[in-house]
Amino acid sequence: MLKKFFEKSKKYKHGNLIIFGLIAFYLVTHLSALTSLPVFADESIYIRWAQLIIDDWQRYLFFPMNDGKTPLFIWLLVPFQFLFKDQLFAGRFVTVLVGLAQVLMNMKIIQVLGGKRKTQILTGIFTIILPFWYFHHRMALMDGLLTLLVSVTFLFLAKVSKNQPKKVFDKNSLKPIILAGIFFGLSLLTKIPAVLFIPAFYFSIFLGTKKDFKRLRISFFKVSFSIAIGLSMFAALRINPVFGQLFSRGGDFLFPVSQIITGTWKETIPSFPNYINYFFIYLTPGIMVFIILGLFSKKHKITAHVLFWSGLFFILPIALMGKSVYPRYLFPASLFFTLSAMMGLESIIFGIFESPKLNGKSDKLWKTSLVGVSVALLISNSIVTSINYMQLSVLNSNDIPFVASDVTQYLTEWSSGHGIKEAVELIRSQADIGTVAVATEGTFGTLPDGLLMYFHRTNVDNLYLEGVGYPINGIPKLFADRAKNYEKKLLVVNSHRMNLKIDSKYLVAEYCRPFNAPCLQVWNITENFQDYIKD
Repeated sequence: MLKKFFEKSKKYKHGNLIIFGLIAFYLVTHLSALTSLPVFADESIYIRWAQLIIDDWQRYLFFPMNDGKTPLFIWLLVPFQFLFKDQLFAGRFVTVLVGLAQVLMNMKIIQVLGGKRKTQILTGIFTIILPFWYFHHRMALMDGLLTLLVSVTFLFLAKVSKNQPKKVFDKNSLKPIILAGIFFGLSLLTKIPAVLFIPAFYFSIFLGTKKDFKRLRISFFKVSFSIAIGLSMFAALRINPVFGQLFSRGGDFLFPVSQIITGTWKETIPSFPNYINYFFIYLTPGIMVFIILGLFSKKHKITAHVLFWSGLFFILPIALMGKSVYPRYLFPASLFFTLSAMMGLESIIFGIFESPKLNGKSDKLWKTSLVGVSVALLISNSIVTSINYMQLSVLNSNDIPFVASDVTQYLTEWSSGHGIKEAVELIRSQADIGTVAVATEGTFGTLPDGLLMYFHRTNVDNLYLEGVGYPINGIPKLFADRAKNYEKKLLVVNSHRMNLKIDSKYLVAEYCRPFNAPCLQVWNITENFQDYIKD
């Protein structure tokens, strides 16, 4: 696919040079200060799972399923843990590569949808710089890979629909239909919410120029065949005894349909404006305006509608049923919204400036100028906003202009990894001179996984580290029994979850989060250790 992409680019002057320029720009912007934002809770979990697979793959290969996660992304993290010394960099590097593929994939989809070469290039640029894309292509999270695999699925389905199939099975469409099914299956193996893109796949049947009932029916059957392949790949996980656990965590994040029907929708619908705001902030107002304008344009109108409704139908179930909906849950919809905006932008710019007439009348200079200025301002808004976001991500991650819910997740709450790496260096220095037992708040997540991942494949003969739950009211007897022969005992805890009364003179270090948020603390509990033990 990439070979054909580059071959077709040769038809355009300096085509390959532009592509290589975009790739270079992408890598420079995305690899710069890649670990400036401390590890996030989910990242620490995923990286730690990958390390467990390295240690004992027969036991842990499908371990993520115990927590309701399909394992493909975790598997991809494994080889990169061997390539880089910094475990967080290794994890995030995977999504940097995923993001690079996404840039090229978005450009390819625009090409298949009939977008001009200039539009393809603009699509690549915006996929690189828009905050939603930029952030998720620098985080070791599943959402970027999910979006890429769904993109490939949609690309193949769009190709089939654009080719106007006349038969249910024909040699020209069989290969893309099978490939679409395989990539849909891979998306399900990455994250179960991929199933919410099924409406988008069916919307693709309207991309053909001829929309008689027979052709639509044939396209519908072909899409259904692809979906069946993907669902069959997912069903193959049933051979694992923990398959049922994949659905065990849904209640933590979503209200059941029965509750929504009986009135819970009254509680979730008021949050809709907040979710719309996520896209205004992270896709920028300019892109959102182009999405709306594309729906009313004459050129690419149907395509713009297909893309818009595809994104919306992914969002609606999450927004309607979600208990706590964070931006990253909605991020995959950025695929369709970004593409829709680009098609809308083409309709406006190239539809007006390359046409000798406007609405059947001779072009008037002032109309063209007004449109040109408006478009330039909207594009400038998106570019300036994006560059500011990228700059802050590199220079000072504490100042990244997150929405309120993301400020909590990535900067101020326990899920933020502020102080984790510093605490690791402190613990390592103590383990170099003697044996150390470390009790941490929590059982998984930022603590203790955020600490453990940095010690993987290093000498830990002098170290014992274990999570002991939260809040910290005392040291469990089980940990105390295991730690009794260690020379030094440390406690790593978030200040707002520390209920154990210890003299402040035993506070070894404190790493505070921004905005006067709780601090990560390291306490020396060696002295009077027996007094802190609880039954």
